[in-house]
Amino acid sequence: MRKLVPLALVVLLATASSLRAQSATGQITGTVKDSTGAVVPGATVTAISELTGARRDATTSREGNYVFALLPVSVYTVSADLQGFRPAKRTGVRLNVDQVYRADLELQPGGLTEAVEVQAASVAIDTETATVGQVITEKQITDLPLNGRNFLQLLFLGAGAVETDGEQAAMRQGVGNAISIMGSRPTSNNFMIDGTANVDTALGTPAAILSIDALEEFKEQTKTYSAEYGFSANQINLVSKSGTNEWHGTMFGFMRNEKLDAKNFFDPPNAVKPKLDQKQFGGVVTGPIIKNKTFFLVNYDGTRVDRGFSSFFFVPDPNELAGRFSRTIIDPLTGQPFPNNTIPTSRFSRLAQLALRNNWYPA
Repeated sequence: MRKLVPLALVVLLATASSLRAQSATGQITGTVKDSTGAVVPGATVTAISELTGARRDATTSREGNYVFALLPVSVYTVSADLQGFRPAKRTGVRLNVDQVYRADLELQPGGLTEAVEVQAASVAIDTETATVGQVITEKQITDLPLNGRNFLQLLFLGAGAVETDGEQAAMRQGVGNAISIMGSRPTSNNFMIDGTANVDTALGTPAAILSIDALEEFKEQTKTYSAEYGFSANQINLVSKSGTNEWHGTMFGFMRNEKLDAKNFFDPPNAVKPKLDQKQFGGVVTGPIIKNKTFFLVNYDGTRVDRGFSSFFFVPDPNELAGRFSRTIIDPLTGQPFPNNTIPTSRFSRLAQLALRNNWYPA
């Protein structure tokens, strides 16, 4: 019995990991038929990633159907072959996060040395699920301008996403910024990275911001999504990039300062622009560890900001620091004026006494 407990625990953990990872993957399904429209059972179907070379195999059922579940986001070549037919191949099958892609294949009579190849078309409408949402692709992430390289700005490409006021904007500036989607509360956004929770549950903002150089794509779902999701009204599911069989590397650097900024329109003509020295820099390196099997990605994204601003404070004079005021000071306990219009130091709070002893006030 003692030996069964650790085994059951390992099986439970492995099952939980598989279930959780579903939201970071996709699925390719379809039906294999011959030229007459009859289903073809027993055909071998293969899905190969065009980026990594990773391969998955399946066999069609009696109804001619096949399914590749839990596939990583990538571009695939899907092919089918059976003795007595020419192999059929569909290339350029772009599988997005949490997508069910239908790739039906048709086998023509002929030899195995001949092949029929079809270029897959992009899927404009998802006919396999009832999910209401939008995928932000790698091309959009890379090509669209982002102030501060924060992917959250791309959420506004989706319908019904607006920025609102709230504690998020004040407490975590630039990290979520109180985004309301489809009229829901700004705290009703659930962020995930590769199927793992990445959310500050108190504010509904990402716990960590993934660099756009390490972000493959993300999907924003607002309604009728799968039961595997929970917790919030809106699901934002990020997929990190993976390495490929080829070595790649990029570096970047951005600079901004007050000399490049315009003055505020409402500032006086002789107003001095506040100091600003902002730098963003980093890079990414990807490549194979074992070709067609294991890959790596290393990314660094740094931000340094030196910013100046002007503030106005009322500083107490020496008489006020000693508790002496020119105006009448009323004792809140008695409702009568303090003798000699002076607050006794014994009535100072412990925090005020500590601040006075250590000069914790503007000079």
